[in-house]
Amino acid sequence: EMASFLTLHPVSDVTILPVFQAVVFSSGLCLCYIYNLSVAVLRMFVDNRFVMYVFSLSATMSYAYVVRIWARDKETINMRLSNFTVKNCLCFNESDRPVVYHNITALMMASKVVPNGTDEEV
Repeated sequence: EMASFLTLHPVSDVTILPVFQAVVFSSGLCLCYIYNLSVAVLRMFVDNRFVMYVFSLSATMSYAYVVRIWARDKETINMRLSNFTVKNCLCFNESDRPVVYHNITALMMASKVVPNGTDEEV
């Protein structure tokens, strides 16, 4: 599916939504809830603002670390897509490769990306 899409559209048309994005969003919501709950509890028992600042800093740094991992994963996906070639695709079953190539060629010809009668090897 990705090979067919990339043969018809530029890489810039691809929107990447890694599975990790849901984890980042969910962990951010949970972290905000836990942070606010913890601040409320700490205020009842601790009157020292330094402790509150240290707690806030550790929560912020934890979330920044998770977001940084997500950004790196997204950049890795973008880099892999920018170097994409159909010949380097992995087939689950190598005997399916000619069928996949034929289907990509048929799709490109049907959508008039290449003229009819073009050699399939091109």
